[in-house]
Amino acid sequence: MAGVLMTLPHLTSAQPGKGEKTNIVFIMADDLGWGELQAYGNTFNETPNLNKLAAEGTKFMQAYAAAPICSPTRASIMTGQYPARVHITDFLPGKTDRFLDPDKYITVNEALSKTGYHTGIVGKWHLDTDFQNHRGGPKEHGFDEVIGSETKYIADGDYFFPYDKISTFTTGAENEYLTDRQSAEACKFIERNKQKPFFLYLTFYSVHTKLDAPEALVNKYKKKFDAKYGAGKAEELFGPANIRHEADHKDNPYLAAMLERIDAGVGQVMETLKKNGLEKNTLLIFFSDNGGAGKVANNAFLRAGKSWLYEGGIREPLIVRWPGKIKAGAVSDVPVCSIDFYPTFLDVAGTKNPSGNILDGTSILPLLAKGIQPQRDTFFWHYPSETGHWKNRMASAIRKGDYKLLYFYEDDRLELYDLKNDPSEKENLADKMPDKTAELKAMLDKWKTEVNAEAPDMNAVNMNKNKKKGKK
Repeated sequence: MAGVLMTLPHLTSAQPGKGEKTNIVFIMADDLGWGELQAYGNTFNETPNLNKLAAEGTKFMQAYAAAPICSPTRASIMTGQYPARVHITDFLPGKTDRFLDPDKYITVNEALSKTGYHTGIVGKWHLDTDFQNHRGGPKEHGFDEVIGSETKYIADGDYFFPYDKISTFTTGAENEYLTDRQSAEACKFIERNKQKPFFLYLTFYSVHTKLDAPEALVNKYKKKFDAKYGAGKAEELFGPANIRHEADHKDNPYLAAMLERIDAGVGQVMETLKKNGLEKNTLLIFFSDNGGAGKVANNAFLRAGKSWLYEGGIREPLIVRWPGKIKAGAVSDVPVCSIDFYPTFLDVAGTKNPSGNILDGTSILPLLAKGIQPQRDTFFWHYPSETGHWKNRMASAIRKGDYKLLYFYEDDRLELYDLKNDPSEKENLADKMPDKTAELKAMLDKWKTEVNAEAPDMNAVNMNKNKKKGKK
């Protein structure tokens, strides 16, 4: 397995002072591609605050979401378990009425509450389809404060007040932008809870399509687009006559404008922490729930995007800052996963996992604080696409060391890649390395049995096969 690109120092302590608990602020973007941030090489989008965050903390180059779709990744963060074990493997609502059951899982906020943390969520939950009864919403899972969370499924987004699909924000200023409102609410949460340890889960709805942003910002990036690609090109690709989110280009003025507002929100949170003397006693994390979506995404050199188990669908930007505990400007090439946040937060809080609670992840605090790599080199993914979408993408995958195997259900196809030498997954080594292919496939099958992973709907797959073959 690859190691740490920049050596992290041995720190005498990763814990706060005696009797003092560390605050945790977890910020997540929606559908943000690996290649969208300046810190990850983007030259079109402007993310100065995230640049600052990376300069003050650790930037991960091989951080993974546990799924290529939003809901299962969010389930992995909340439970510390693989989505296959939780049986939420696609976005909700799916073809069945599913939700994260409060009777079955101790979510990370609940575990932190048991040790004295005040907890809050600002924004997207996406783990409950029963909006009338709220059987699996954030309140049912013990969040002390639930702010601006959706009350019905958000498909297209509604980024300006009044927020028709997000009715928990019932008031707002004229032309108020949803991302800005979320950032302001997050800062207010910090202000009113600064005297006690807190866990804040700030989960933006942006940059989920349909893309939309304040007009002045969009025009700023349209001018930048024209300067780069030629006069009139922005209007040609992104003008009123076109559907904004379908424009096929890695540089997108609408997405860039949306991301700038996320970046501004990150900056506001950083400033609020500093102003209140909380900066050095707060673990601050920025992450994305899955790869960038479709034609609007910039996943850099990674293959594919959202809903695929190729790297573009599951490798995410991850920046972690904890002044005095994590070295500034560090870059890590150690693979980590969204299942690791739960045990890491418990470690930061100085508490143990609740008795009987299953965790698939591993705390990365020793890695962050002392450069000690986790004693594991294997990760798993399972995407049976229970909603019936994207049958050609129904797959399971395993990464062990630098090798990654994908198994596609539609045609029983196996693909093997050497991520160290081929991070773009261009050369399928399955036929050239049959022993390695068989080894990883056996490990993948064993894991699926262990976590009781649900099989895909093969009737639907077979129907799709027959349709392709021209059969009735």
